[in-house]
Amino acid sequence: MQPLRYVILGAGGIARHHVDQYNNQPDMKVVGFLDIKPDVLARWKERFPDAVVETDVDRLLAQTRPDVASVCTPNYAHASLTIKALEAGCHVLCEKPMAMNLAEAEAMEKARVKAKKLGAINFSYRNVTTFRLAREIIRAGELGQLQRVNVRYLQSFLGASTQFVWRNDIKEAGFGALGDLGVHMLDGVAFVAGLQPVRLVGNMQTLIPTKPDADGKPRKVTTDTNASWIIEYEGGVIGTFETSQVVPGYGNFFHMEISGDKGLLRVCSEDNENIILYTGQTLTRYGTWRRENFPKITVPSGFADQQPKSTMESFVKAIRGEKVEYATFADGIMSQRCLAALLESIKTGRWAKV
Repeated sequence: MQPLRYVILGAGGIARHHVDQYNNQPDMKVVGFLDIKPDVLARWKERFPDAVVETDVDRLLAQTRPDVASVCTPNYAHASLTIKALEAGCHVLCEKPMAMNLAEAEAMEKARVKAKKLGAINFSYRNVTTFRLAREIIRAGELGQLQRVNVRYLQSFLGASTQFVWRNDIKEAGFGALGDLGVHMLDGVAFVAGLQPVRLVGNMQTLIPTKPDADGKPRKVTTDTNASWIIEYEGGVIGTFETSQVVPGYGNFFHMEISGDKGLLRVCSEDNENIILYTGQTLTRYGTWRRENFPKITVPSGFADQQPKSTMESFVKAIRGEKVEYATFADGIMSQRCLAALLESIKTGRWAKV
């Protein structure tokens, strides 16, 4: 098998996950890293001495001629780097959110079509076995006619005691909790329940007005720290959503509950081995006053063993011609449409069409 040569565009933070997951696949070779920080590039050079390290994307792409590029930069550079990589002949896996706005996302897809390459978005919860099992249960009709969705995604890592980072700057991030966590929520419902949004209404807040930067100087927080919204889906299903990056005590809490006329299921990032499943004519005839009485089932090992472990795994297989499913640029655009509609709703105070 011919090795696939890949580059990492944006070598900090999440880049380590991309490299590790690519290298878990057979016949993958990292050939280059792009970043604006010399110390970051130096660390990668020490680990991969043969790789090219660069601060200029054009030079990197010209020197390495890669097959695949992962875009792992802050959000403001997603579109420009993705388009450059596509024009250089790369398949591209981009971190979420796909772009700063809908127009950028659509330009990325246009460039992908023109280049005749594959494009993926790293909606990583699609690879969590509990979420994938929940999807199978819903597809089998075990919840009946879907009626409601409730999704919460809460974190504390950008709380008041933390330093100002790029995620607090709207010019670099585009969004706060909405872009970082909200897109996982939107894509999660689309993936697990197969629901298509029709319209939405919502609000967002910036609860921490300023934070100290690395030098101790106060910086204005210009992104949302909290957001909540309601979506009406096709078929009349109503979804309620809440997200925050500043709730004390929550490390990474992604909760999704979906119910229909024949049952209920619940998945949570804090338990990636079990799901709550309340179905069956006998059981659903009765309510319970104690939440802990909801039946919990463990994901069968036979099911878990068959699931992809990462977006990189699925994307590499797709590039090599295997028939696998992964989050495409079209999926990223759908989340961007929802974010655009949400901004419109916040501006007007009314429902907005997706």
